[in-house]
Amino acid sequence: MVFSSFAFIFIFLPCALLGFYILKSLKFYQFAKIFLVGASFVFYAYWKFEYVFILLFSIVVNFSIANMILSKRGGVFIYIGVIFNLALLGFFKYTDFLLENFNLFSKLVNLDFEIPLPHILLPLAISFFTFQQIAFLVDCHKKANDADLENKHRIDFVDYCLFISFFPQLIAGPIVHHKEMMPQFHALLNAKKELVNWELMARGLFIFAIGFFKKIYIADSFAVWANAGFRVVENGEFLNIIEAWVTSLCYTFQLYFDFSGYCDMAIGLGFFFGIVLPINFNSPYKSLNITDFWRRWHITLGRFLKEYLYIPLGGNRLGKIINLRNLFIVAILSGIWHGAGWGFVIWGLLHAFAMILHRIYSFWAEGRKFLENKSYKILAWFLTFNFINIAWIFFRSENLQGAINLLKSMFGVVWVELPFKWYSRLAYTLEGIGGRNDTLIFIIVAFVLCLVCKNSIELNKNFTPNKKTMIFVSLLLMINLFTLVAIPYVEFIYFNF
Repeated sequence: MVFSSFAFIFIFLPCALLGFYILKSLKFYQFAKIFLVGASFVFYAYWKFEYVFILLFSIVVNFSIANMILSKRGGVFIYIGVIFNLALLGFFKYTDFLLENFNLFSKLVNLDFEIPLPHILLPLAISFFTFQQIAFLVDCHKKANDADLENKHRIDFVDYCLFISFFPQLIAGPIVHHKEMMPQFHALLNAKKELVNWELMARGLFIFAIGFFKKIYIADSFAVWANAGFRVVENGEFLNIIEAWVTSLCYTFQLYFDFSGYCDMAIGLGFFFGIVLPINFNSPYKSLNITDFWRRWHITLGRFLKEYLYIPLGGNRLGKIINLRNLFIVAILSGIWHGAGWGFVIWGLLHAFAMILHRIYSFWAEGRKFLENKSYKILAWFLTFNFINIAWIFFRSENLQGAINLLKSMFGVVWVELPFKWYSRLAYTLEGIGGRNDTLIFIIVAFVLCLVCKNSIELNKNFTPNKKTMIFVSLLLMINLFTLVAIPYVEFIYFNF
């Protein structure tokens, strides 16, 4: 089930909240944690029951390795833990991709040898819970020699299960740290604390409703046009130039509001249980350069790659050439992390080269006055946004030919005649992607929402529980539920990673 489904909203979530707070009110604190872990496993098992065994296996192995590290049984265990997690991720996520390319290479060099593809089941969210546990093992390794840990070599298994499986952040992040979550869980299950934090509960409903609206009303509406356009080019055909640009922009905004909506809903759900999850999305399309984009998009993934890859490689401490190398490695691995396919590799390479070019440019431009010029900022935003929009094409397309066909259509490399009087009958012009006369209006509104309006972080800071807010949330929820009935079910995009 997804957050934006009737099963989740009307069955799972009420049961999870009631069970947790009833046990907490009875002061059965350990059982409250166990109940929340069980509910999270039920949530995870809803897609496919077999997933649970893989998740549990990963949790048990990492829990054991973490305790070995903290017990100072040798530094080798950190390497065993990292290798185990990367091997698990690689086996389930990349085996088919690697074998498929090996078979293709064999054909190219005329080798009469082909390995059948095993078509291995990709466990949901494996990229997220794998990185989360790698971060935890590395943190344990750093703290293994601390004096404060002399008598704290054991980690509570229930606590660890809750840290990994807490359902609001389990499927698509944020990638959280043990040190920022476990103190909250301990404080929450404390006899001295109030039973329900009503302020957080109200904030949760407010943020959840906004995220729900972003997903079900905005993102899923753009998905209809984006999917139709990509279907055409992936089948070897072409679009007219307006259809092509509308297709790329529709996916760019679908992905934005889909992931932003998920992040808001996850934070809102955390608030329902009195837990504050870290910010994971902060108006990335306002960015004036690609570096700023990655500080705003999937913030916790960027944090992980910075703390556990970029800085250990040397960061920017070992000279400019090494700094550029490190940026390249981080960007390309980010692309590969997102999926097993050449489109993700190309997307990662594009961002890697963009990061390097921007860093080189920064070396030259640092401190120059024109950086504060308004016209310069507009140009910087225009270039950054269009680069991101074009790069997303490789991220989305199911085959490289589809991405190339869409780019050819966008830049007039192929000519597809526009319908007569396209300017007055836009629906005919967008007929190939099922567009309507108001499709461009939706795109303009999306630009306004991304670039002008306050984001969820700002709205949460300015939240005031009053009648006006209550009416606003009620209207949003009503629109969301009616829309949920009318629009076909669409999963969150990041569920695939």
